[in-house]
Formats: sequence, C-alpha cells, structure tokens
Amino acid sequence: MFGHRNDGIDVSRTLDPIVLFTPLIMPTRCESMNMVNYPAEYEPMAAYIRKQKNSGHNISFLTIMAAAFARTVRKYPTMNYFVMGNRIYRHKDISISLIVLKDTKDGSLQEAEAKIILEAGDTIFQVADKMDKEVSAAKSADEGNGTADFAGKLLRIPVLPRLVVALARLMDRMGILPKSLNKISPFHCSLFITNMMSIGLPAIFHHLYNFGTCSIFLSVGRPERQTVTVGGQLARRLVLPMGIVTDERIGGGAEYAQGVHCFLQYLQHPEVLEMTPEEEDQMNAPQAEKLA
Repeated sequence: MFGHRNDGIDVSRTLDPIVLFTPLIMPTRCESMNMVNYPAEYEPMAAYIRKQKNSGHNISFLTIMAAAFARTVRKYPTMNYFVMGNRIYRHKDISISLIVLKDTKDGSLQEAEAKIILEAGDTIFQVADKMDKEVSAAKSADEGNGTADFAGKLLRIPVLPRLVVALARLMDRMGILPKSLNKISPFHCSLFITNMMSIGLPAIFHHLYNFGTCSIFLSVGRPERQTVTVGGQLARRLVLPMGIVTDERIGGGAEYAQGVHCFLQYLQHPEVLEMTPEEEDQMNAPQAEKLA
C-alpha cells in the first residue's frame, strides 16, 4: 500500500517523467502492448543441447531462454519492471511462468502451470535444476497443482469466483495481495513463456494479462527455415521463431532494444551462461578496455 509491495520495489523516483506519465495515458497492459517477431538461429542452441546431453546434463531450449533472461535482467533491470496502480516497480525476484502438458494416464491433453524462481547469478546448470524440479512436479498427473487446485475449489461455489477475483484485483492494486496467492499465481511473474514448438505450432503474439505483474510474454514456435543476414550476406538458416509481447510503459524503446539484443546474444552463445556473472565480467573486461 502507498507504493509498498511484498513482490516489488517502487522505482518511480528514478525514472524519466515521460516514462512515469505513460501509465496515466494507458492504464492497462492490453493497450500498452508492443509486439515483435525475433528469429533466433536454431543450430547454436541445438548443438549446445546435444553437447550437454552427452555430458549428462538435461538442457532444453527453454532452459537456455530462462537462463538468458535471468542474466539479461542483471544487466538491464528494466526488463524486470512492472506497472501497478500508476506506479512502476521492480520485481524482487526473477520469476518465470510456463505452461506444460501433464503426463496423463489416459493420454488426454491437460495443461498445468510451473513457476520458476531464479537469481540473476544463476548459471545455466542451476537454472536447469530448478526448472526440472518445478516442471516435473507440474507434469505429474498424481500431484496437485496449486493454481488448478485453488481454482477448482472456488468454482464449486456459485458467485464466489467473481467475488474472489474482484477482491484479488483490488488487493493486488493496493499491494496487499497475500504472498501465498502471489506464489501460486502464474500471472505474477517477470516473464511468461508458452512453448508452441512442443505442439508443432508457429510462434504467436500472446496478449499480456491485466491481472498480475507480467510485463513480457514470450512465445516459441516450431523451427522453420528463413532468409537471414549473416556477415552482411543473405543466407537460408533454420531458425526458432519467437513472438515477444512487452508492456511499453516500463521503459523506453532504446532500453528494450538493448535488453532484447543482450538476450539474443546469450541464445546464440549459451556456453557463456555456464559462467558465474563475475566470471563473465572478467572475460568481457579486456574487450571493454579496448573500446574505452
């Protein structure tokens, strides 16, 4: 309340007045969405995944993306901001929500949510361990899912769901939503990823939710061949299409551009994510000195 939240830190005083003014002009995320398609080269990530599999590490495309996002947030904190009640906050953690298919006994298609809490200093192996744990729990048909269980109980009582959602919206806006609800809500996160590749569909531009705190939605589509520029020359490459939707109110276009470029660089060089941030800084220090 009054700018204090258990899941965010008010950064409004540090921002440009124009950025602070945008939530007044565009009060909701749905009217503040910017949509862009980014293709990432498939082979660098695929080769890294094969290499790590041979070494006994369970690394996936989503693992690389989650680790790349966490490391990007360390360099560009704006990517972890969100708007609530005309104020701009920074998430206290780096949380990533995923939709996964459950392992059902009858083969029916059932979805569940997984939420992974990361640290900016996590290596890709630490990210993999956290993701494997949460995704395995979400996919298990025998284990309950916090979000689904909570929704199921509410729906048993007529009228109650509307009242609970309305109350949750109000409490969230005031910054007093209980931590227990924030923990199970997939809508309260730094990044939401939907893996369309797993069901053989192309990338989409998924809308942002007005409920919750998610400012970035990433959709990953099935691999396809596209004409890309390599070293100033056009070439046909197998790429992984990504549809990225962002809330433009949390920062300027230049900041987003730098953040997304950094994210894409990590995707093309996932081996860097094996280092700690300190080791990466030391590796980049000589190059930075040459540019100075």
